[in-house]
Amino acid sequence: MSDASRSRGSHAPGGIAAARRALVEWIDAAGEAGRSFLQVRLLRTGDGQYEIRHARDVHRSILSLETVTSDPYAARAVAQMTNRGEHRPLKTAPDLRQGWALVDLDARALWTALDYLYPACALHWHAGREGTVRVTHWREVAARQSGIYGAVKLLPPDVVRNTVRACCGDAVCLRRVAWEVDGDTPLQLPPEGDPVGEAPVPCPEACSMFVSFARQVLVLERAPRHELAGLGRLGAEEIEQVRQIATAAAAGTLGSAREGEFSEPTNRRRMRYLALRLADEKARTGELPAPELPCEGCPRAVPCRGCPMV
Repeated sequence: MSDASRSRGSHAPGGIAAARRALVEWIDAAGEAGRSFLQVRLLRTGDGQYEIRHARDVHRSILSLETVTSDPYAARAVAQMTNRGEHRPLKTAPDLRQGWALVDLDARALWTALDYLYPACALHWHAGREGTVRVTHWREVAARQSGIYGAVKLLPPDVVRNTVRACCGDAVCLRRVAWEVDGDTPLQLPPEGDPVGEAPVPCPEACSMFVSFARQVLVLERAPRHELAGLGRLGAEEIEQVRQIATAAAAGTLGSAREGEFSEPTNRRRMRYLALRLADEKARTGELPAPELPCEGCPRAVPCRGCPMV
């Protein structure tokens, strides 16, 4: 039996039409300034006419941009690649390419184009404003995984928390996580900065990229660990990752791993997770930051902490 309408959130009957009206009214109310939605600028250009461009291109002449008139489906091609021509597997990653403008869009075309750029985001933005976001917590998402992903349900809450911080933070995804570990176990994430743009977009459940990354985390967490002076307990793969990061940094190739290549040691989410693991190890051992070294003949009335001259 289908869920009751009141429990469907933004997917209730009429939800899309209501969200589309709200979006248009929100843009119209801004006047000439327009509105920022994640990385794009939404602007009313005439009676029932709208334009979308990258927020960083807002002050550029329209003549300097690749323009597409009245065709919202052109947004699909815009959303596919980064400025460097790399595929974008996650459309809410902060790497939308610049240099384009979609012009002369009516309200329906505006909605369609925005949905190609950011699938379901306008709908979830409206649900967030109305307080009708229907979330699916991690335990439920994990429980329905099968095959090689079935074991992600074994991740404990503290590991899920670090996985979210590594995979879903502002630096890698522009949505705001609205789900928890389960109904009784909050994620307790540290506060992030202000949302990009004027429209916070909630994330109602873990996406396929998160599930894939969680599987990689599970492999790392299951590995035997060895105590290393100054680093704490690390697995063999994590130790190798430190070496690979140093090698890539020295060669100037750090950051070249693609977004979804979680087997690559220099993948950005892998490195973010390693940084959190190292921070946890530092907290576990109670290690203090290295003392600030004094200058020879330091004239300070109050010496630096750890000063050997005291």
